[in-house]
Amino acid sequence: MPMVPQEEWQPLEPEDPRWEFLMRLDPRCTALPGTWEVRGDLPADWESYSTTAEGHIDTDFESPTILRANGIDFRYRPPARVIPRRSGIRRWWTAAVGVVLKFKALLVFGSVLLNLLVYGLAFGWAFAAGLVAVIAIHESGHVVANRRKGIPASLPVFIPFLGAFIGLRQMPQNAADEAFIGIMGPLFGLGASVLALILGVVTKQAAFFAIAEVGFLMHVFNLMPVIPLDGGRSVAFWGWKAWIPGILGMLLVLFYNPLTHQFTLDPVTAIILIIVVVSLLREPRRRSPVYNDISIRDRVVFGSIWAFALLASMAGYWLVGTRLVM
Repeated sequence: MPMVPQEEWQPLEPEDPRWEFLMRLDPRCTALPGTWEVRGDLPADWESYSTTAEGHIDTDFESPTILRANGIDFRYRPPARVIPRRSGIRRWWTAAVGVVLKFKALLVFGSVLLNLLVYGLAFGWAFAAGLVAVIAIHESGHVVANRRKGIPASLPVFIPFLGAFIGLRQMPQNAADEAFIGIMGPLFGLGASVLALILGVVTKQAAFFAIAEVGFLMHVFNLMPVIPLDGGRSVAFWGWKAWIPGILGMLLVLFYNPLTHQFTLDPVTAIILIIVVVSLLREPRRRSPVYNDISIRDRVVFGSIWAFALLASMAGYWLVGTRLVM
């Protein structure tokens, strides 16, 4: 029986229709840093494939991987890892940093203590404890959402005057999952700010009112619909159409206080602006039409929740800032 030669692998380019079929198999492929090759023709029913919240492919793409579906093969090659030569001192320093990072709880605990120290020296210990608690509750919302969606992520690390961040080890499956993860943090943090306001009304302690005011303002800024803020993640399916009003709102909150009618500029503001600009430049390369193609119901639900959280944060800040509830 004669041997039939197997078709050669060909580079897979984004404009190739087979690339869209690969996206339908698993939208995570858009965020992978390696290269793809393909052999075989598209199946006749390829347009009937659609993504699901769980994805289709059970692999981590850490090593060369071949995906087979209806007579077509895709081969993924991860980028080569280049290990630069280091001097003796630098090797010891790198090893020391690696040991510290392995103790994740120590890193988180240390960052919390650093924030307490900085805020306490600057604004008083009662306010510092309350503000760190609001930020921690906010980040716990993201932790709960990540675990709910099965997305591995780091524990939150706190940075003075910049809040905290959680590193995702893989992209969400689609824009609906990203919206769920993005909005859960502000919902938890908004609840903590409301609790601080209630405690202030009950106890008449100025520290609780100050915590509530900063908490509400923090969430007004954080819910602006621009990447990488949580508001931008919550309505990421709107794409660039939300970025223009988001940037304008972000600049207004950063530079102008509507209660005192004062304009301010400080180094923290400049750092935030740089982070936002870099994220906006990178964002279009991380997305595809398939990733943002979620149901109308999800768009309405997450859009409504985001609008409610933003309006509630603005109302809370206005009430406390104008002393209407004191």
